Amino acid sequence: MNPCHVCQEPTKNKCSNCNLVSYCSVQHQKQDWKTHKPSCHPFKIAHNEQLGRHLVATRTIKPYEIILKEAPLMRGPSQISAPVCLGCLNSIEADDHIDCSECGWPLCGPECKSLDEHKAECGLTKDRGDKVNVTEFNGPHPLYTCLSTVRCLLIGETSPEKASKFQELESLESTRRGSNQWKADLTSIGQFIPKFFKTQKFSEEEIMRAVGALQINGHEVPISDPPHVAVFYTASFVENSCLPNLAKSFNKNGHCILWAPREIKKNAHLSICYSDAVWGTADRQRHLMQTKLFKCACVRCVDVTELDTLYSAIKCEDRKCGGLMLPIKDDDWNGSWRCRECHKQVQKHYVERILERAGQDIHSMEKNVESGLKYLKHYEKWLPPQHYHMSEIKILLVQLLAKDQQELMVIPDDRLLLKLQFARELIELYEIIAPCEVRMLGTLCFELHSAIAEQTRRVALETSLSPKDRLEESLFYVDKCVNYLQYESDIFVEGHMLKQAKINRDALRMVTRIS
Repeated sequence: MNPCHVCQEPTKNKCSNCNLVSYCSVQHQKQDWKTHKPSCHPFKIAHNEQLGRHLVATRTIKPYEIILKEAPLMRGPSQISAPVCLGCLNSIEADDHIDCSECGWPLCGPECKSLDEHKAECGLTKDRGDKVNVTEFNGPHPLYTCLSTVRCLLIGETSPEKASKFQELESLESTRRGSNQWKADLTSIGQFIPKFFKTQKFSEEEIMRAVGALQINGHEVPISDPPHVAVFYTASFVENSCLPNLAKSFNKNGHCILWAPREIKKNAHLSICYSDAVWGTADRQRHLMQTKLFKCACVRCVDVTELDTLYSAIKCEDRKCGGLMLPIKDDDWNGSWRCRECHKQVQKHYVERILERAGQDIHSMEKNVESGLKYLKHYEKWLPPQHYHMSEIKILLVQLLAKDQQELMVIPDDRLLLKLQFARELIELYEIIAPCEVRMLGTLCFELHSAIAEQTRRVALETSLSPKDRLEESLFYVDKCVNYLQYESDIFVEGHMLKQAKINRDALRMVTRIS
């Protein structure tokens, strides 16, 4: 029994959404809803020494359920940014912008001058006494390096509540202090802000803490071009896992949407991937150490086979063996590697030479079908078909092998089969090791659905056999596409794909019912 949140009477009834607050009656729940609604989520904020604050499910979360929609505390330009409009954060050109009449910062138009986002640096620049004069618009601009930090420092002037929440966020200042990145930030931001803005409003300690909080908690938000950075309060407590259970989407207003592609059991920790789940373990570990200052010990990172996919393995140096090589120690990707069949060992520099060359060749190759197929043929000597470099090329090929419906109808049969093969392989692989990479998975499911439908059309022209099984398979994958992309805004390519997928799904449902 718990006390009713309104009258304190003992009751067994709890809010069915968050499972945390009790009510003795429906009337009292309705009465309290306006107060309870902002904090009513299917999770609680927990704390331990290892993770600090983190989120734990308070009930079983259903597949496709949204667990959090949140507006940012602050948003601004990325630390490395070419000049952008300081209202909408979209790119601007030297001959197609206006300068703010009060501070001189470039804007894309008069409607962006009045946006709240611009008030922070506008006021600080006016107090400086001199307007900003941005004349170079090509490439990263040093003045923009500090702007998001300025916005963090000045949150309290427009919203004391947001400022209080921002102060709660982890900055890892003591860990960062003295590192090469910290020293660079001290010069380009910590010492630059007081000097450039001619202000003593902020101490060096305050500035560097804001820099750290921004870097540790910032999310890249792709609704602007280029993407901008934003800090969210509750979403900042979601822990990292390279096999996460939450997907992250953004609506057209830049609000963060966290949702569950699969069921999440009660008491499970909620997680997203702070790095890129399609990278191999060594690259993810390196990136997390550089940007978030910790070594990941999630279930995927401590398993050198990456859930038996051998996603990062290379072929044995002995060509006659046919086995695959992986690090000898699960937690040491910089040590020696050993073949799982013949137990032959090689030093890390042998592996690095292969992987560096393979990565460089992807970067420099022309992005067309012939170059992609040539790459796969060449690197099959060293890399197994499911390796992350090989998979990257296959993702490219799935999209290049018939880029639209017209091309799909005339693509040669052997190329259509290749598209089908690669799409199936990739979906099977990434649903194991990257189940929350929903934009990639949704796109692959759409491509596979389209290819199956085209193959069905060709078979139907040549035989009297019923194509129902093939149509049902096509429907299966377009259904998966809709599920994966259902929260994607129509400002993204995936949002437009979602609209077409729904049209195709409805048509296929009708056809399969008739046949």
